[in-house]
Amino acid sequence: PPTLLWYGAAFFSSALPTSGWATTIKRQYQPAAVSWRELFADLPKPPDVLVIADYSGPPPLLDPHTCPSLTVFYSVDSHIHSWHPLYAQTFDLCLVSLRDHLPRFTGTFLDANRILWTPPFVPDTLQPAPKDQIWDALFVGKVDAILTPRRHAALKNLKRELPNLEVRQGKFWELFPQAKVVLNFCDLNDLNFRVMEALACGSALLTPRIGHGQDDLFHHGEDLWLYDQSPDGIDVADLLHQLRRLLDDDELRIRLARNGQAKVNTGHRDSHRAATFTNQLREHDWSDLIANRLRASARLHGDILRPLFLHLSETLPNSHSLRSAYYHAGLKSGHLSAGQL
Repeated sequence: PPTLLWYGAAFFSSALPTSGWATTIKRQYQPAAVSWRELFADLPKPPDVLVIADYSGPPPLLDPHTCPSLTVFYSVDSHIHSWHPLYAQTFDLCLVSLRDHLPRFTGTFLDANRILWTPPFVPDTLQPAPKDQIWDALFVGKVDAILTPRRHAALKNLKRELPNLEVRQGKFWELFPQAKVVLNFCDLNDLNFRVMEALACGSALLTPRIGHGQDDLFHHGEDLWLYDQSPDGIDVADLLHQLRRLLDDDELRIRLARNGQAKVNTGHRDSHRAATFTNQLREHDWSDLIANRLRASARLHGDILRPLFLHLSETLPNSHSLRSAYYHAGLKSGHLSAGQL
């Protein structure tokens, strides 16, 4: 079987063996800046494919331009990290979670057919048992006036109108099944993983109207229910209206919950994403992609990695552990000469 090294947040990596991969997973959640040689040091030989998965930190791989394996960058938080589309240019392929951002990733070194939409999903193992629905409406997650001002304002105003609104933090898979309606907020207008998680738990989901392909994955009135999220979260008129509409109609809620959960089960689990990823990679000539990147390695470093890394080295605090790594990676191209290709 083809070999694959996955570095970063885990996402659907654990499902890859069922799609025929011999997989090594190196989870990384703290800021890192490593070379592919360091990543491959304990492997018998370079893997066929290297996936660098978004861990919501700074660029983790210093030399994607010279890697001998097929390279894949997996961007999830492109709504937070504006450097993702630039960094992605130095990889052979790119997975992008937020569909409306796909055009941002198209560039001189990365064309549209190598940018692959990879929507959120839930693990195959997430199978919560049904529970008595003891709460009318529930929100689970962080509520902070500084970090999440939009949802903080919305929940504060919603609680005035709906005193029995339940707001919790904790294990969503234990809490969601106990609610008639699960509320979701998209503070940064992103299609977040919470949509899939709530639907998988078998409760009716009330979530904002946003883009990023949500309407292609699920349908309002069939699988979930949508509301208009106000720009600052203060105006909860539509949220309240739609919530009351759902609470007044048991049959509608039950239908939404059943259909939404069925859609997740048949198309939005990690095994589905692993299978799609595998099929998408089969459509490309890996040797050609690698050879083209290696030929362009000097330009990739000079045009993209050098300014990106030097910028990071200048803007990170003096005490930051990665400052020096980015500085030296920015100065040193490491590109391959013609004789090494």
